[in-house]
Amino acid sequence: MVKADFAVINGKIATVDRFSSYVEAVAVRDGWIIERGSDSDVEPLIGPRTKVIDAGKRLVIPGIIDSHTHAAFTGFTLSPSFLDFNGPSFTSMTDIQHKVAQAAKEAGPGEWVFGCGFVDANIKELAAENRVMDRWDLDSITTDVPVVLTDYSLHSLVCNSLALEIAGIDSSYPEIPQSIGTIARSEDGEPTGRFYEWGAENLLLKHCPILTDKELEDCILRFQQLANSHGITGHNDCLGEGGEYLFRGTWGPRVINIYEKLRHEGRLTARVDINVFSSVLGEASYDAIIRGTDRIKLPGFPDRNWVKSDAVKFFVDLGGPFWTREVPDNPQGGGRTAWSGSNEEQTEEISRTIIELHRRGIRMAIHAMGGRSMDVCIEAIAEATRRFPGKQLRHFLIHADDTTIDCAAKMAKYGISAALQPSAGNIVFAWNTPVLSDKDAVFNYQGYADAGLIQSGGSDSTCFPINWRQGMQFAVTRTTPAGYTSRPELGMKREEVLKMYTINSAYQSNTESTRGSIEINKVADFTIMESDILTCPADKIAQSNVLYTICGGEVVYER
Repeated sequence: MVKADFAVINGKIATVDRFSSYVEAVAVRDGWIIERGSDSDVEPLIGPRTKVIDAGKRLVIPGIIDSHTHAAFTGFTLSPSFLDFNGPSFTSMTDIQHKVAQAAKEAGPGEWVFGCGFVDANIKELAAENRVMDRWDLDSITTDVPVVLTDYSLHSLVCNSLALEIAGIDSSYPEIPQSIGTIARSEDGEPTGRFYEWGAENLLLKHCPILTDKELEDCILRFQQLANSHGITGHNDCLGEGGEYLFRGTWGPRVINIYEKLRHEGRLTARVDINVFSSVLGEASYDAIIRGTDRIKLPGFPDRNWVKSDAVKFFVDLGGPFWTREVPDNPQGGGRTAWSGSNEEQTEEISRTIIELHRRGIRMAIHAMGGRSMDVCIEAIAEATRRFPGKQLRHFLIHADDTTIDCAAKMAKYGISAALQPSAGNIVFAWNTPVLSDKDAVFNYQGYADAGLIQSGGSDSTCFPINWRQGMQFAVTRTTPAGYTSRPELGMKREEVLKMYTINSAYQSNTESTRGSIEINKVADFTIMESDILTCPADKIAQSNVLYTICGGEVVYER
């Protein structure tokens, strides 16, 4: 009898199969599951060379798949020279300035200082003056080194005057269309150093040094090591022409080829699904998205179990749920998208883009957060399906903050799934509750699941923490770390949350036939937990540690 290369025994193995069954043991050969069941079922396959992990009755789950990250960029933020301003500790402008000043002092010739994560509203000096950070806040630190800081959403950045000078952006610089973004100006027409949305950010950042291939490799590997420590064996990334210059090139198309190079060299420790941000220079328009999609050039991806790409991503919303639907207490709706024109013109152009991409058989990953944004996209996909039936493309909306039960049911009806970020809800719950359609019933993940909506779980790192247990705890308890709670009776069942981060994320990437559950003839991706997240006190889920992460039958993390 053939012997296994690897086995896990004596475990509480949640298979996440269609029966939600549990087994004791699993055997692996050549990175694939060849047996599962009781210890006695697997024992005959264990030979002298089989690596065996005794799980000690601990919970074993499928490898976690983070359905929405900016992985290479997150790896960049983990580099020694990057300034991390994420977290509640950065509430003082003085503290931020001190950190930037130290980095500027250490910067070499031609280097730029980069940072990420600040929240304008959380900085007490800015809040007191009811304003946002601007170039003059950074000029007071240094005028000799270009500085760029991105806010937590990534949809806005601030730079100092030297960075503007290098980019040639001054009071005479022409106004740009709304579809490209916004270069903020003072009352006298001077750029304030604030840039909003990808097209505008590209205009500045194309003048800063782009990371080398080796540096981009290091970014990917740093991220995957972090991901493995959280039990993650698969993740998404957003890359393409639209991000050519964003964040030192970590959003650009070159990263796609570097992923494939690392795959070929056997250096990846997590599987990668790439959504191609194809829009020319990040502009939100029919022309830019269609032209950019026509220009996509991808590697052959000979082993799609490790690296693949089969979806085009574009943005409808700005950096939040700003295009809201008409509801009784706000009959006019509100806000706008990243696109140009009136509400009617935005609706027409967004819909035309969706219908054309569907006609071409291209799967869409659409950033849509506000209720009106979601409704326009859902109706456009429904119309595309009516015009061009028979295409099983599995379009999905990313974020989908303003989902309602009716909205979820309509998405399910037309085969649209949702890439959600419970770890984001864990932070923005109190912020979003007043502005979305269902108010205190927002983020009703269990209700959406009951309506038939397939929801995947992601982090949107580096915007939000990669710790999916934080997201799981929020989904179950509907309570944030700050103590904000709303409608706890709407909490999601733990087994359903686990599906979000495993089999549902695999469904989103069109790989549920080979991963996302622990079944024979699927890849051997497992996570062994120190405590049982399915039975422990709900307020302890976020603190649960990962003991082992196994990807392709290889231990890629051990606590």
